Amino acid sequence: MNTHLTKAVLLAVLAALPGMINAQIKFTYDNAGNRIKRELNSSLVQLDAKVLLRGAYRPGQANMASDLQTYFSANSGLLPATDPYGGNVVYNNIGNPAGVAGSVVDWIKVEIRDAASPAVKLQSKSLLLKPNGSIVDIDGTLPKFVGQSSAVRIAVFHRNHVAILSNAIASFNSGTVIYDFTTALNKASQLPGDPAQMGLFNGKWYLWAGDVNGDGVVDASDMSIANNDFLKGTYDQYLFTDVNLDGGVDATDGSIMNNAFMNGYYSTLVNYLP
Repeated sequence: MNTHLTKAVLLAVLAALPGMINAQIKFTYDNAGNRIKRELNSSLVQLDAKVLLRGAYRPGQANMASDLQTYFSANSGLLPATDPYGGNVVYNNIGNPAGVAGSVVDWIKVEIRDAASPAVKLQSKSLLLKPNGSIVDIDGTLPKFVGQSSAVRIAVFHRNHVAILSNAIASFNSGTVIYDFTTALNKASQLPGDPAQMGLFNGKWYLWAGDVNGDGVVDASDMSIANNDFLKGTYDQYLFTDVNLDGGVDATDGSIMNNAFMNGYYSTLVNYLP
């Protein structure tokens, strides 16, 4: 029998926090535990954001590769069902391109931060990255965040790419907010003296690959970790050192990382460590 479980999450407690608005989300799940429907009220903001990863964005392809999703077969990949960012978000069909979220490149994390004080994190969500760069929730829809009464910034993190921070978004209190990092270098905030926060390929801007330890900087520590996996010939695994997201650590990953290291890439977010 095809039954559906309905779960309601009441976020009214958020009203007590600065800058947040009451919100209610109602989720419906299938028998496998995958979220298939979401209902929300107008006090939430729908975020339509887009980013590209250098590692998965390859010559001659219009979109990023999704090798990790179907590494072994159509329903057997390397992507974990639980997000790698500690959010305890589960998508049981992550290895199935025919699942509710469709084709998936990898997990990604989005934070909503205060615009005036970017070190202040207001919200965080573990989400999914589509081959075209769109960021979606595990039910395949655009992610929803609690509206804010003041300006915000969007921070985007990937497990082995250099994180980026948006410019200030003045209105983030209702409706749909669109922010496409792929259209211009200046879509990513950059303080004076910091390196370019993104690179250009095929007319689109992407995140730098190589920050395998997630500290915001591509440095000797990252190179040492990646070199260790390379010497071991590690493959067929979900690896932080697999910066081109093809399931193994090889010379291609080394070349990408060496370029990032030699250019001294780091995230402008390191200026806002709490």
